[in-house]
Amino acid sequence: MEPAVSIVVPTYNERENLPRLLEEIDRVLRGRGIDYEVVVVDDDSPDGTWRVAEEYAERGLPVRVVRRRGERGLGSAIARGLRVARGRYIVVMDADLQHPPEAIPRLLEEARRSGAHLVVATRYGRGGGVEGWSRFRLLVSRVASLLAYLLLPEARATSDPMSGFFLVSRELAARAPERPRSWKILLDLLVEARGRVSEVPYVFRRRAAGESKLGLREMLDYVLHLLELSGYRPIKFAVVGATGTLVNLAVLRLLHGALGAPLPLSFLAAFEASLTWNYLLHDAWTFRGIRPPGVLNKLRYWLRYHAAALGGLAAYMSVGMLLTTLGLDYMLAGLAGIIAGFLANYTLSLYKVWNSR
Repeated sequence: MEPAVSIVVPTYNERENLPRLLEEIDRVLRGRGIDYEVVVVDDDSPDGTWRVAEEYAERGLPVRVVRRRGERGLGSAIARGLRVARGRYIVVMDADLQHPPEAIPRLLEEARRSGAHLVVATRYGRGGGVEGWSRFRLLVSRVASLLAYLLLPEARATSDPMSGFFLVSRELAARAPERPRSWKILLDLLVEARGRVSEVPYVFRRRAAGESKLGLREMLDYVLHLLELSGYRPIKFAVVGATGTLVNLAVLRLLHGALGAPLPLSFLAAFEASLTWNYLLHDAWTFRGIRPPGVLNKLRYWLRYHAAALGGLAAYMSVGMLLTTLGLDYMLAGLAGIIAGFLANYTLSLYKVWNSR
């Protein structure tokens, strides 16, 4: 008979923490009559973490051990655990005791209540929090979440897209990649969940023993993972914007430099020319396939793109005119205005124009 919940715990050198974690899980779930299994996926830890897990299995606890040899990585370890788990629901959590087992029943209750395929344990929702974090670590976490929100619309389904503690239905777990780009497999699941996401708050505890394995390489992998999941749209958007810049400056040179047109009118005409140019390229390449077909829809999205670009237009005009008034060459002032509107244009285009949801 399949257990009500499988708990996937990826490990590497967690010999000191694992016994306490397994005992806490058993106390919490057995005390509530919840049938469970723990799947320990160990990357052949030099400290023998996998042996500790096997000892608990021999004592009669529902623990299964997957010992991976010649393969390492948090994301792929979680993916392996998701594939072998037998429960209707699967909870992913760390072995370092920063994720409290007491939250597991609440994750289960929320999944059953809401019907969500993904329930995220959040540190940033109402009632959540963190223990013992420095301001710098909190800032890094917040910046990482902001990047996820900017690059991946699906990440906005939760207040904590960086969470490593979550519940996923077996149906959704089957769509997880076998080799995710980074350790944050939650990003892949958020994309696949298509909005069927809920969350429960929890307090992120201090690590009981050992050291964090998060380093510069993991941070870079996270950014590359976001870009991959976004279809590299920010890069495409920047490339299109660069070509639009050339169009903008060419029209500005023609109207004001060659024909002597008034500067405000020249700025406005140059902006409109580059805006239409950018729309056509974004529609055909950056956001290809999102807009419904048809000439009327193309015109409607062109109008929406103009409406969304008003913020960029305000930044472009104000920065360009201000710098010109301060004595900067009008060509350089126009370039500065373009840069000022880039982030606003991308964000509004992603969420207000070519919004696949």
